[in-house]
Amino acid sequence: MSTITDYLDQLLGKITMYRQLVYALLTIATMAFILMLTGYLPYSPVLFLVSLVLFVGVSYGSNRLFGWLFGVQPHGESAIITGLILALLFSPPTTLLIGFKLALVAAIAMASKYIIAIRSRHIFNPAAIAIVIASVSKLAFATWWIATPALLPVTLIVAFLVLYKTKRIQMALVFLVVATTGIALQTIAQGSITPQMFASALTSWPLIFFAGIMLCEPLTLPPRRYQQFVVVGLVATLLVSSFHYGPISMTPALALIVGNAVAWLWTTRGVIKLRLASKNQMSSTLYDFTFDSNSKMKFTPGQYLELTLPHRHSDSRGTRRVFSIVGSVGSDQVSIGTRIPDRSSSFKRALMALKNGQTVYATRVAGDFVLPKDESIPIVLIAGGIGITPYISHIVAGGKRHITLIYAAGSVSDLAYVHELKKYDIDVTVVTTDTAPLPDKSWRHVAAGPLTKDILNDLIHKEENPAVYISGPPGMVNATKRIVKELGFSAKTDHFTGY
Repeated sequence: MSTITDYLDQLLGKITMYRQLVYALLTIATMAFILMLTGYLPYSPVLFLVSLVLFVGVSYGSNRLFGWLFGVQPHGESAIITGLILALLFSPPTTLLIGFKLALVAAIAMASKYIIAIRSRHIFNPAAIAIVIASVSKLAFATWWIATPALLPVTLIVAFLVLYKTKRIQMALVFLVVATTGIALQTIAQGSITPQMFASALTSWPLIFFAGIMLCEPLTLPPRRYQQFVVVGLVATLLVSSFHYGPISMTPALALIVGNAVAWLWTTRGVIKLRLASKNQMSSTLYDFTFDSNSKMKFTPGQYLELTLPHRHSDSRGTRRVFSIVGSVGSDQVSIGTRIPDRSSSFKRALMALKNGQTVYATRVAGDFVLPKDESIPIVLIAGGIGITPYISHIVAGGKRHITLIYAAGSVSDLAYVHELKKYDIDVTVVTTDTAPLPDKSWRHVAAGPLTKDILNDLIHKEENPAVYISGPPGMVNATKRIVKELGFSAKTDHFTGY
């Protein structure tokens, strides 16, 4: 049975997070332009268009310039995103001098990605650090005019879609609860409080825009969820505080860069250089790409890496993609697995075109799809298609765990990482209507189509109280999670959107 989440996964799976952010910001900007035309916002629509062109143009151009100077392939969409954010936070320029200053702000934002960086990895959100530098130097001041009730409905919708896509709704809720509580306490401390006063105080802060657009930037967030909760709690507390020291006053931008600095302590220190070692076709559409790393990979089994593969004429899927890490912790070699259909994205075509020895870069390692620390807890891994990939690292690092793998596939020939699965002592059940012999005689075969409640009830032993994991295409994951919940289990999930 299809649900709203299935529809959203299908819709949002067609584009990358970066492309979605561009569309989200353009939607807000379009609504702002309409409100200016109708007099609901006190800005000139013409000057707003000038501001958009100025910020986006300078951000994109200076990003390419700094990329050339530092010998780095620039990411164009991130520059466009930063330019759009700045245009929604700074009032449109009314003179040439103000326009020149705002152009400098955009250039500072892009420069920060290359200068305030460690091993080619930037530390601070570019828009936030540019706002802070401009404010302290008195170059320009962000008015955060996006925080207006008139824009709240559209901001709320696009922020929700971005947070849903990035699976960070809980993180945003933590931020909003802490920030709202702080605003309420401040309002109470100022005297009597009424619902109208509280609502006015709440809407005067750009909380929704901040949480859905700026706070969720992946490269400046720590890799694990509990770490993200710590950082957003800190940012929310600082944001609503009344800190002031000399020329420095607490602003949303300053709160964010403090959070970025704390997050950096937990993140991978710099980009990871990967050189293609081999490419292996596991089935008609499934491929494994093995890379040599410039350093031993530090990750927790079940985490993913974000691969950057610049190429010409990129489509809506963009030049960055996340892949589950296949390999053993501490190895200087790592693999990724993916499906390459006949009509694939420009990214996958570029990936297939890579030759042995060519270099690509991983910009981050993150994720919470990890095993419990207690090795006595039985593990049930449910995979659909290419969703098998995070489980290979789980199985390699399994230790003394009792692991059961339930592998749903269209056919026996579609099974991936067969050689690796045969090497380890795990219980494997293959669910497929295909009657061809399985690769290992010890594996169990359930001749059925999609996973059903009866199948899973037979394969998951409730008395063992196992930890259940589900990985695969969004539709399969959502449907299986509902069944597992009906059986009385909670489950960790990993979605392979668009694969």
